[in-house]
Formats: sequence, C-alpha cells, structure tokens
Amino acid sequence: MFRIALQRWAFVAFAFTLSIPGFASAQSTLLPSPTPKSTEAQLLLVPFQEPGSTDPHAAAVTADIASDLAASGINAIVGTPMNHLRAVADAAKLCSSNHTVGLLIPDGRYEQTLKRFAVTFFLTILRYPTHAALRLDEIRCSGRVHSSAVATGDAAPSGVDSVGNLGAAVDAAFRVAAKRVVRKIIAAGISTTVSQPTSLPSPTSLPSPTSLPSPTTNLAPTLGRHSYLVIPFGQPGIADPRAPAISNAFIKRLKRSGISVTLAPPTDDSRVIARAARLCTSYKVSGIIVPTIRIEQSEDTGSSFASLRLSLVGCAGTIRRQAETHARIGSLLILNFGAKAVAVAEQSMKPAIAELFPKASSATPAGNAP
Repeated sequence: MFRIALQRWAFVAFAFTLSIPGFASAQSTLLPSPTPKSTEAQLLLVPFQEPGSTDPHAAAVTADIASDLAASGINAIVGTPMNHLRAVADAAKLCSSNHTVGLLIPDGRYEQTLKRFAVTFFLTILRYPTHAALRLDEIRCSGRVHSSAVATGDAAPSGVDSVGNLGAAVDAAFRVAAKRVVRKIIAAGISTTVSQPTSLPSPTSLPSPTSLPSPTTNLAPTLGRHSYLVIPFGQPGIADPRAPAISNAFIKRLKRSGISVTLAPPTDDSRVIARAARLCTSYKVSGIIVPTIRIEQSEDTGSSFASLRLSLVGCAGTIRRQAETHARIGSLLILNFGAKAVAVAEQSMKPAIAELFPKASSATPAGNAP
C-alpha cells in the first residue's frame, strides 16, 4: 500500500514539474510583445509649380521628384501649390498641419537654343540643345535651410526641318536633373527621423520683436528715408546668365521710382527669411525685396513671356506683402534671344513695383516709407 502511494506521489510530482515550463510559456504568449516605434518620418514636398504658374512642365517636375524620393525610400507627401518663399516663412505651421519634420522646396529653370545645319539647298537639319537646372532645398520646421543640392540635365532632339515635340525634350532634361538632385540631397544627409523636431529652436529662443532692429536704426543716415536690400535675380547654382542684366535693370527701375535700394551679393532666396534680421543690420535697411521670375520663350513663334513676383520681407523674417505681374512680347523673329528675355523681364517690372509700393509714384514727404 505504501509503495502504491509513493508511486502516485512521484507521478503527481513529475506531472507538476512538466507543467511549470508549459505554464510559463503560456503566460509569456499572453503578454503583448513590445513594438519598436518607427523612426521614419515624413517630409512635405512643396510643388515646383506656384499658384498662377503657366509653366507647362512644372507638374511633371514635381511628379518626377516625388517618384525619385519614393524610389530612394524617402517618405514624402506632396502638398498643394504655394508660393515658395511664403512656404519657408510658414514652415512651422506647415510642419504642424501636415505632421512632417521638414519641407522640400524645388526651384529651377530651363532653356532651349536652335542650331541649324544646312545639308543641301533644300535640306536642313534642326537641333535643339535643351538644358535644365534643378535645385532642391530641405527646410527645417524653424524655416532654416538644412541642406541644398543642385543638378542639371540635358537633351538634344534633332530632325530634318522639324524636331517634333520640343516640350518633351524639356521634360526629359528635367527628369534627368530630378534623379540627380534627389541623389545629391540624400547624400547631403536628408532628415528622415522623428527626432528632427526636437533639435529645432523653441519659440522662446527665437529673437523677440524688441530685439530686432527698429526701422529708425535701419535707415541709412544720409538717406532720410526707408531703404531696402534687393536680392539679385537667379538662385545660386541655377542662375540664368541673363540674371545680372535683369538685376541691374530692376535696380534702375526702383531708383527711378524714388525707392532707395542696395543690391546684395548672390543670395539663396530660401535663406532670406531666417537671415532677415542680420541682413537688415548689416546693410542698414528697413526691409528686403526678393524678386523671382520665370521666363518662357519660343523661337518658333518669337514670343517671350515673363512671370514676375516681388516679395517684401520685414526685418523680423515675415513677408509684409507681395506683388505679381505678367508680361508678353511677341515678334516674328528673335535676333537676340538674351536681349528679348531681358526686355520682357523689364516690361513686367513697372507694374510689379507699383503694386508692391503703391505710394512710390506719388510725392512722399521725406522720412516716410513707400
């Protein structure tokens, strides 16, 4: 009897011993396993096209950049078209509303030239070398530029007496430039982690309005009126070879309107917002004029079209007001392609200045800002 009881006790103890690991295993499967938080974050891609843009290639440029970013594993969402300088000024608001850690803002230009090669008296080969330059800026949520990249692309359609679709060549050149510029900005260290916003300065650490130069201290002592710093036409890296001539014409036009201005050295448009206070102090001005222009020309029709936008940036880094005008010049033949581009740009300046400074043309007492 004792032997039977002992055997039963041993069996129960053995069964209990076997059940312990099973019980522990069952308990562990019931506990939720910790899920690692994803460190991937979104960037907001501001479209290449701005509101009111008539550029037929702008939408394709935006789509190319978005596609190349996705192919490179960068999580970016495409926003609605907006003014690029205002996007920089409103970076914090855009980051918050779109739940992103920064912005990507593209800018660029393209041009086509005509080459003729006479094979026989009746046979002519046409060639249109096409060049596109594309710039991509990554903007932190504070409005400061984190990194920039510039790349180019080329195409050269040719044919006998005709080259077909010239617009397709522009799209092809931009497509090459988009792939290159995305690779460059990623290599520069694009921000893709959620830790990015924590490194941004808090609102309390930003300069207070009282610490910024007052309008009276920004006035050049010999002028007796408000003066402005003018950012030259053409972004560094994508500057049009005609940009210096357009900038000089713009300065002359402003001075003829009675506006006191100083031309700055080549400066990134996207950096003006964050550097506004420093620029105002350095140049003793009460504001900064940022011009942007896009010129389209056709050697087939001889027409030139310019879209000019002027932004007046205050010393606190805010956009006080903006003006936008358009101009078109048509002719049967373009003998000087560059001169025509400068001419159409000049034609757009007068109404834009009048819109930005509506009191400039009237007689203003000394010391009053236009």
